Amino acid sequence: MAANSQNYELWDTNQFLGVWRDVEPEPLVWTEYFQNEILSEDEYIDFEKMPIQGRKLAPFVLPLARGGSVYDDTSTGYRFKPAYVKLEDRIDPLMPLTRRVGIDANMTQMPVNLSPEQRLFLIRAAMTAEHLRAYDRTLNYMAALAVRDGKITLKGKDYPATLIDFQRDAGHTITLGAGARFGDAGVSIVDFFQSVLDTMTQAAFGAVPVKATMGGAVWAVMRKDAEFKEHLDKNYAGGNITYERGLVSGEQRYKVGEMQIGGASGAKIELWVDNTTYVDQVTGATTRYIGSKQILFTGAPAAFNGFQAFGRIIDRAAGWAPMRIFPKNWVTQGDVEVEYITHKGAPLMAPLNPNASLLANVLA
Repeated sequence: MAANSQNYELWDTNQFLGVWRDVEPEPLVWTEYFQNEILSEDEYIDFEKMPIQGRKLAPFVLPLARGGSVYDDTSTGYRFKPAYVKLEDRIDPLMPLTRRVGIDANMTQMPVNLSPEQRLFLIRAAMTAEHLRAYDRTLNYMAALAVRDGKITLKGKDYPATLIDFQRDAGHTITLGAGARFGDAGVSIVDFFQSVLDTMTQAAFGAVPVKATMGGAVWAVMRKDAEFKEHLDKNYAGGNITYERGLVSGEQRYKVGEMQIGGASGAKIELWVDNTTYVDQVTGATTRYIGSKQILFTGAPAAFNGFQAFGRIIDRAAGWAPMRIFPKNWVTQGDVEVEYITHKGAPLMAPLNPNASLLANVLA
C-alpha cells in the first residue's frame, strides 16, 4: 500500500507518528519604521509639514532705509483615510464532532479523547491565532509598501483599488538604464551609494541612509564587484567596506556586511539581503517585498517618523471606538446554529517623512 494512502482496512493496525507542519520563519520587520501609534475617532487623519527653516541673511541697508523682509513660512497639509480590514471564518455544527488536524490525537502532546466542547474551544483558538497572524502580515505589507514606494495601493475582492500617495520625491525612485546598471563595465557601485546618500540627505525631511536592503540577485553582483573587493583591503586607502565573501545564511532575511560613512559621524550603512514574500490577497500569487533586482535605502526609524494609525470600528458591539483590532464571535439563530469568528480593524501605516527612503532598480 502506498505510504500516502488513506484507504485503511477495518482490521489494520497502525502506529501514528503525528502530523508535522513545515514552518518557515516569517520576519515581519517593516513595522519597525512605524514606532508611533494613534487611535483616531475621525474619518480622516491629517498632518502638516513645514519646509526647512529659512537661511536668509539679515539684509544690509542704509541707516534711514526700511528693513528687508526675511519671514516666509508655509506648510503643506496631508489627509489620509484608513482602509477597513475584516477577517471572518465560520464554525459549522460538524466541526467539533470530526477529527481536526493539529487539534486531536494527531499531535503527540494532545489528549487522545476530546469532547466536542473541548474541540470547539481549540478550533476557536486556532482560528483566532491565524486571524492575528494574517492581520499582522497586513500591517507589515502596508508598512513595506509605504517604505519601499512612498505610496500604497489598497485593493480587495470587495474593495476598489485605491491609491494612498505619501508624496515622496519622484527622485527617490530610480531605475538605472543600459550601461549604468550594476555589473556593467565602468559602473562604480560605491559612487552610486554616494549619490544615493547625497540625494537622501539633501531632500526635504530626508535622512542619512543606515540600511541598504536588496534582493538576492543584486547581492550576487555586488559581492563580486572589483571595487568592493579593493575596499576590503585595510592597506588600501579608504578600506571601509566589510562583507561576507563566502556562504551566507539560507534564511529569508540576513545581514551580509556594512559600509562605513566617512567623516567624523561614525555612521554606517548596513547591507541586508531580503527574500521574504507574501501571498497576494487578490491574485493568490507569492510576491516579494523587495524585488530580486532592487535595493531599498532607508534612514533610521526615528527619521522616517512613521505612524501606525487605527480608525473607528464600525460595530455597535465595539461602541464605535477606535482600536487596533476588534475580536468578535456570534452564533446564528435557527434550527441549525452556526458560529462565526471575526477580527476587524481600520489600519493605516503613515510615514510623515517618506523621503527617508529611496528605491533603486539596479539590474535589468
